[in-house]
Order: sequence, then C-alpha cells, then structure tokens
Amino acid sequence: MARTAKAKPKHIDLAVAFRLWIGILLPPIAWGVQLQSVYLASEFGCATSNFTWNHVLSAITLTIAMIGGAIAWWEWTVAGGTTEEEGSNGMSRRRFMALIGVLTSALFSVTIIAQWLPTLMGVPCAK
Repeated sequence: MARTAKAKPKHIDLAVAFRLWIGILLPPIAWGVQLQSVYLASEFGCATSNFTWNHVLSAITLTIAMIGGAIAWWEWTVAGGTTEEEGSNGMSRRRFMALIGVLTSALFSVTIIAQWLPTLMGVPCAK
C-alpha cells in the first residue's frame, strides 16, 4: 500500500504580509490620488490664482508615499537587509517584497515631485 505524505500548512504572519503589501501598494495609490486631486484643484487654482490646495495635496501624498517606503525599508532591514541570499523560503520572499516596496516608493515619490513642479514653478495653467 502506498503511503501519502501530509503537507504541513505554511504559517503566514498576517501582520508582516499586511505591512509588505502596504509598502508596495501605498506609494502608487498616493500617486493616483495626487494625480486626480491636483487635476481637480487646478481648475480652482487657475480661476482664482490660489494654488494652496495643490501644494497641500501634493505634500500630503508625497508624505504618504514616503511612509509606504519607510514601512518597506523597515521590513527589509528586519528581514536581513541583504540581496546576497537566494532561495524560495519565507525570508527571501519577505526581502524581495520589501525591496520592491522601497523601489516603488522611490519611483512614485519622484513622480509626485515631478507633477508638483509646475505648481512650484508658478506655471500650472495653460496660457
């Protein structure tokens, strides 16, 4: 008679998984919110020459994107903070997701700043 091996269920730490996904998803969500909200606030700003809301919204979303990067950075350092080791274990996946979160945060933070530049330079309205 053949013996069947029972697979052990993998333990997933939901708090770690949540922080990893926050680190990956928070920066692009912040960028999307910034893109849409500044687009809406620019109409008001061009009509009144008051771009305070553009600055406030851009600063808030940049902070949120950087918070996502900080969470990812913290997870990366807790997981070992190295890219030397390869494998298919849980720590390798944790390091990979954390590093992707750090890089995503950097990309979308630069994108938010780039979209904030026209308002900072004083030329957000088409003339």
